[in-house]
Amino acid sequence: MHNKKILIVNTTLDKGGAARVARDLFEHVDDVFDIFFAYGRGEKHFDKKTFKFGNNLEVFIHVFFVRFLGLEGFGSYFSTRKLIGYIKKEKFDLVHLHNLHGYYLNFFTLVAFLKQENIPVVWTLHDEWAITWLPAHSMGCDHCKSGVGICTNTYTYPRNYFPFFARYMLKKKREVFSSGWSPTLVCPSRWLQRNIADSFLGKFDIRVISNGVDINLFAPTTDKDQLKRKYNLPLGKNIVLFSASNLNDASKGIGHIISAAKLLQDKNYLFLCVGGGKIEGRENIKGINYIYDKIKFAEICSIADLCCLASTAETFSLAAVEALSCGVPVVGFDIPVVREIVNDDVGMLVEPSDEKILVRAITYLLDNDRKRNEMGINGRELVVNNYSDKLFYKRYSDLYHEILI
Repeated sequence: MHNKKILIVNTTLDKGGAARVARDLFEHVDDVFDIFFAYGRGEKHFDKKTFKFGNNLEVFIHVFFVRFLGLEGFGSYFSTRKLIGYIKKEKFDLVHLHNLHGYYLNFFTLVAFLKQENIPVVWTLHDEWAITWLPAHSMGCDHCKSGVGICTNTYTYPRNYFPFFARYMLKKKREVFSSGWSPTLVCPSRWLQRNIADSFLGKFDIRVISNGVDINLFAPTTDKDQLKRKYNLPLGKNIVLFSASNLNDASKGIGHIISAAKLLQDKNYLFLCVGGGKIEGRENIKGINYIYDKIKFAEICSIADLCCLASTAETFSLAAVEALSCGVPVVGFDIPVVREIVNDDVGMLVEPSDEKILVRAITYLLDNDRKRNEMGINGRELVVNNYSDKLFYKRYSDLYHEILI
């Protein structure tokens, strides 16, 4: 009897939070399963179990449809047919979908094929995109989930300039996603699970599996000064870490970080901002490009004295878990998803968008070594007990077993 074959599908293989989660599963859940990875964008990898099916021309066309017409899922015909051909050829026993948005896939055609072939599906929802007309986060905007009226959403991914087809897109999603198949939906947080359960996808089996981190890699360091020298960081300054896959994504809060840095310019602090995109240069802000190397990123995390989360939209805060695993307390805005992870024993959360109170929290913890060290110890324990990579892999492996074996 051959090992059950599973195909993971995501926008990219190696960039973004969803890609990191999907790739971890691809590389580590391999006990009785033969796992492959298909993706539409990014550099081509030559691992025999990875398959790039997208092409730049169709991505460009898809971007045009989304941004100027508000139509998503209609610009990647040949790429999607290529993916379907691959699934037919390899005869996968289960398809594990991750992000279907990202200008790379005609997801309506793919879902219709999966229904027709009756292939079991696990669909990990990394955001609210599946239940809105287009945005990855509704930001509390009722129009995003109704497709009616002028959308008041300030969240800009996927970006759109003319929402001509908002009502049509939501109707199409409801028709295609809510009937004719029985996917097992997975959410990384209870908050997202509640939102999905309250939508047209609420009829399906919805599980919560929190994302995990390698607790052996993301661990407290015994010598911060040595690592500071390695990465050319000042020895005498407190390091406040801010990380996001895209620093220019306004919802991640880089604007709040810059404002906080201005208010704290007389302090001996350095705001270390890690991620893609450009940021405003200041004496107390240092930018580092997106780090693909997990070892390097874990070392950067462990250097920090504090991790600052300024997000206004999250469905799971991997940045918080990675920092806590390194024994680094977290300060940030009190949004529901972050509150699921960060309690008062491991960090301080303040009213969203209140930069002055955020600055007070940063100052309080950086001036209070004993409190910060206690929170660091508690944070490490919290992650080991609840968010380790081993638990993450086991929960998904158990789900695969439940469906296939």
